[in-house]
Amino acid sequence: MKPKRPGILFEAFLLLLCGGLVLFFIAGEDYYDYAATAAEGAAGSATLDKDDLAKLASPTQEKLNTDVKFRTFFLTFPGAKQVMLQADFNGWGKVPLQLKPYPRGYFEISVALAAGNYKYVFVVDGKDVLDPNNLDRVEYDGREVCIKTVK
Repeated sequence: MKPKRPGILFEAFLLLLCGGLVLFFIAGEDYYDYAATAAEGAAGSATLDKDDLAKLASPTQEKLNTDVKFRTFFLTFPGAKQVMLQADFNGWGKVPLQLKPYPRGYFEISVALAAGNYKYVFVVDGKDVLDPNNLDRVEYDGREVCIKTVK
C-alpha cells in the first residue's frame, strides 16, 4: 500500500505560513533598525531647558535593580522521596520550600528573588546535597553551600 501524500491545501497552508513568518521577521528587523536610528537622531536635536541642565549637573545615584525575578531550582535525584530547599532567603528551612516531584526523579521549584547573591543547599530525604549544576560554592556555617546569583 502506498503512503498517503499531504493534500494540496495542506501544502499551500505550509507555504503561506512560512512566507508569513519570513515577512514578519523582515518587517520586525526593519522596524527596530528604524526605531534605533530615529532615537539616535532625536537625541542629538533635543533642546534642554534649565531643569534638564540642573539634572545633568547634579551627581547621579546608581540605581539598584529591585525587580523581583523568578528563579528555578531543580534537581534530578531518582529514588528520592522528598527534596527540600534550604537557603538564606527562607531562614535555612524555617519557611519550608518543598520541590515539586516529577517523573524520573526530577524535582523543581520557582522562587521570587530580588537581585543579589543567595546561599542554598538541597535536602534530599534529610541529607544535604549540593546542586550538581552549580559549581559556584562557598563554605558557610561549617558546611559547603551553593551560591545563586540573581542579576
